[in-house]
Amino acid sequence: MLSLYGPESQKGESLQRREMLKIGGLGLTGLGLPQLLDGNHGKLLADSPSAKQQSSFGKAKNCIILFQSGGAAQMDTYDPKPNAPDDIRGTFNPISTAVPGIQVCDSVPLTAKILDRGVIVRSVTHPRPDHASGGYAMFTGYEYEGTAGQANFMARSDHPHVGAAIAKMAPGSGPMVPWAIIPRRLDAGSGRRAGQWGGRLGSKYDPLQPGGDPNEDGFKLDHLPLVANRDPRVFTRRRKLIDQINSQVEYLDKTSDAQALAAGQKKAIDVLSSDAVRRAVDLSSEDSKLREAYGRNLFGQSVLLGRRFLQAGSRVIQCSWLRTQGEEGYAWDSHWNNLKSLRNDLCPPFDQALYALINDLEETGELEETLVVVTGEFGRTPRINKDAGRDHWSNVFSLCMFGAGINHGQVYGASDGIAGYPAADPVTPADITATIYHCLGIDPHSEMLDQNERPMRLSEGHIISDILS
Repeated sequence: MLSLYGPESQKGESLQRREMLKIGGLGLTGLGLPQLLDGNHGKLLADSPSAKQQSSFGKAKNCIILFQSGGAAQMDTYDPKPNAPDDIRGTFNPISTAVPGIQVCDSVPLTAKILDRGVIVRSVTHPRPDHASGGYAMFTGYEYEGTAGQANFMARSDHPHVGAAIAKMAPGSGPMVPWAIIPRRLDAGSGRRAGQWGGRLGSKYDPLQPGGDPNEDGFKLDHLPLVANRDPRVFTRRRKLIDQINSQVEYLDKTSDAQALAAGQKKAIDVLSSDAVRRAVDLSSEDSKLREAYGRNLFGQSVLLGRRFLQAGSRVIQCSWLRTQGEEGYAWDSHWNNLKSLRNDLCPPFDQALYALINDLEETGELEETLVVVTGEFGRTPRINKDAGRDHWSNVFSLCMFGAGINHGQVYGASDGIAGYPAADPVTPADITATIYHCLGIDPHSEMLDQNERPMRLSEGHIISDILS
């Protein structure tokens, strides 16, 4: 037992070593962060002439990305090719949607019902058909500069994830962390894929990763000393104990780094003791019917948790489909049994979660201020391989966007007759991130400083004006 008594202490108060370690570990999760107190790290251009030309600028208060890790087959979901040869078109049939003249595959019947609130982009393209480099492009808007193998490992030279950049430019007022990846980042064996963190912006802009399985009845945040129903007085006591420690360390009054640490500690406790944060992570308090609507599975409950994070004040959430869900255990990376897996394991729960999210946001009035992005790192090959699967293909694929700032009920771009290459209006990952920044009220061509005070461009892409309101 370690006892500390200072000016703020009361006789009899003490701090066990385990609790001390928990307090010290807050910074490892991205919660003990000075940037949560200071949003003036980038240049917002809401009053610029170019921004005022489009009503979509800044219409979104937050963004949620549903990431189909592994890469969904475009011709089997959002870009049907009914006239293609059988070894290309597959077994899915086109169905009508809520928008006259627009069809999708019968693998996503619920998505078909909500396309009047979204747009399909059928001409996304980039040159890196490997998971790590392809993901990097979609996360950051920049092409990975190293080899495919190197992209399996995160580095501080990485460009920041779009969520990290927004956390630096306009993190919001809190108390919730500005961005998170739910339930956790995507890894490759022993590697940690590049582009899923703050990168060159520094560790203060890394995401919160709840971990665990939100579908469990007793779910709690694995990487925080927080149980959803913990008495807030516990966190108040911890704040007093931190004050005791800080009051005995003279250098806190002399160095800016130490002062920033002290501010970060206080903010960490504010986050943990916030009623909004506590409600957000406590899925057990959610209406059971709503939990069922999202789907009682890992991804469905991750999306529900992400929606609650946004309600608590986060600006960017990425919900990633993990390889642990599904009979084949390969996420959307369907090199074999593609059609079977899409029909049985992949499309139904994804379709359900997306449908529930859009309807939930609309019913609560939040869809008009929330940008929803559905994407993966690439698509799949037009031709079905010998194992009844489809392989990596980044030459063209599809994504969907819904909600705030989007000109609903349309298709933008087109692929050729076999969904192999863009036939009209090619779109790059840089264009996608530029459009996200724009919808969130950030000029995508503005500059910010990295952790070494070097300027970097937020995005090199072009805003996709034709899909915006």
